[in-house]
Amino acid sequence: MADKKFFGAAQELRIKLSEMINAGKEPFEIVLELAKLLGEISGEDSYYQTTREQILAVYGFAFRDKFILENEISEVKARLEKISAAYENSDFTEEEHIRIGYAIESHKKEIARLESLKNV
Repeated sequence: MADKKFFGAAQELRIKLSEMINAGKEPFEIVLELAKLLGEISGEDSYYQTTREQILAVYGFAFRDKFILENEISEVKARLEKISAAYENSDFTEEEHIRIGYAIESHKKEIARLESLKNV
């Protein structure tokens, strides 16, 4: 007899997959969402991040897939926004502000690099 916990998890994945396909989601978006769910089910929190990094390396950097690159650009921009907000916080020391400033510049350069890959 099949494990009820496994059956419930498998059923959840099947339903989610059907919903995403019927909604016309991008194939990579589907893969990433399934990786996220599999990581949660298996208790491997890092599974999604590892899968995302692999997809970015192969399909984003090597194949220059625009969806993957746009997704990464959005992630970097979101981090830049948070870092920029932190920079405005007067609770940080001058040295911390300098380090945060380096992080801001690094994120801006990464966005430019990803944009250039997308436009090739």
